[in-house]
Amino acid sequence: MLSTSFANWIKGNKIAALVILFLLFVVSYQVLSGLTGLQYGTGYMPGLGGVAEEDTTGALPKAETSTTQERLVVEESNLSLVVKDVSQTAEEVASYAGKEGGFMVSSSITRPEESPVATVVVRVPSAKLKAVVEYFRSLAIKVSSENLRGRDVTETYADYEARIKILEATISQFEAIKEKATEISDLVSITQKIITLQEQIDSYKGLKKSLADKAAYSKITAYLATDEFALPYQPPAGFRPSVVFKQAVRSLLANLYVAGKALIWIGVYSVIWVPALALVIFLRRRRKRSSRRSS
Repeated sequence: MLSTSFANWIKGNKIAALVILFLLFVVSYQVLSGLTGLQYGTGYMPGLGGVAEEDTTGALPKAETSTTQERLVVEESNLSLVVKDVSQTAEEVASYAGKEGGFMVSSSITRPEESPVATVVVRVPSAKLKAVVEYFRSLAIKVSSENLRGRDVTETYADYEARIKILEATISQFEAIKEKATEISDLVSITQKIITLQEQIDSYKGLKKSLADKAAYSKITAYLATDEFALPYQPPAGFRPSVVFKQAVRSLLANLYVAGKALIWIGVYSVIWVPALALVIFLRRRRKRSSRRSS
């Protein structure tokens, strides 16, 4: 009875049976791949929608990644420079980055009327990073601090590629099933799954392109000031008396600036609080006098 009813259900729901059979095939393939060590680290189950958490065992076999693909490294450099003219140097930094095939990301100048401090962020071709940094150093009277950081994103990039391939293969399978579908509900369901998978592919392609762009164009952040104490410091590990002294002086100057600013505000508003205070004192004295007379 059970086998007969199951066979009748398959005859009446051929498309649904094909979809279930395909999902069972995919699940079996994923399990067998995991047992043989051919995992791509995606944790994705085709046709069930969504992308699960990344597999912590790695994106691709390391031997394949290291031999068939160049290492992708995202480099960033930070410079704190003491300069003669902050505005002019900021313009020169942005201009030179453009000449070398790069571009400016952002530029800002604070406290232009006092001791100006500029922060200029540019991106330049990675192959020219050292040369550009050296030129920026030549613009300074003194280089207060400098650091260079690199982050290897090769495994992440390869992981995105593997995810995209799996998703594209899954879409191809659904397209084949869609061609055989005759029911409207089946067509709608399969189309929705294909759209969801395509959105995931587009997302991974965007992440992949972002990594490639960051690796191709290194980021340089230049802090410019005429006063060394206005620059951000990144002291090395360990006790450095000279650095601590500079930080203490910077803190003192900052507090004096805040105190002076507060005094100016108090002085400007004295036209309001001085008469009010004088009126309060006058009324209190008048009350005391009247109380003495009455006594």
